[in-house]
Amino acid sequence: MKTCFIFGALPALYTPILPQKDDLVIAADRGYLRLEEKGLTPDILVADFDSMKDDPLFENTVRLNVRKDFTDVACAVDIGFREGYDNFVIYGGAGGKLDHSLANVQLCSDILRRGGEAVFCGDNESFTVIQASYQFEKRDSGRLSVFSLTDKCEGVTIHGASYEAENITLYRNQIPTLGVSNSFIGKEVCISVESGELLIIWETIR
Repeated sequence: MKTCFIFGALPALYTPILPQKDDLVIAADRGYLRLEEKGLTPDILVADFDSMKDDPLFENTVRLNVRKDFTDVACAVDIGFREGYDNFVIYGGAGGKLDHSLANVQLCSDILRRGGEAVFCGDNESFTVIQASYQFEKRDSGRLSVFSLTDKCEGVTIHGASYEAENITLYRNQIPTLGVSNSFIGKEVCISVESGELLIIWETIR
């Protein structure tokens, strides 16, 4: 599957999946420097240059106005869709400022509604939003949580984690929050939902 890789401004030291020949690599502003650190060159640079001191004068640059209604990463996602990609891996897209993290959760949901899928990766945590299922390989440890982004998520099933669930309903305004602080226990984990948008957050394991 061809993938659009987007590198954001946050550090992304841990990159378990690296671009292949037919993939598209987009740097979002300071993400250009993150790629430089890895010895990689983007296909496209998207930037308003609010987080980089110097303009690298990269040939294939989409220059943005600092005053705009969307983030650099959101613009990079739009370009990815226009180029025919619907699978996204966004490094440096999780963690950091809370407002940007929440914006990226909304962006992940938007990608899903547009027929794509995305994983936002950070050095400490990563996340995705699903309407069907998501599979994890065997991991001995690490936190795992799920949340309903819609009013409710019906038919939520979790197999292979410390706390398993079968066909339960999660609510967006649920208190206490039922899906918090599950964990990996050395088994493959499968999480599925029958209706609604389910946010999955997991601890990055190096």
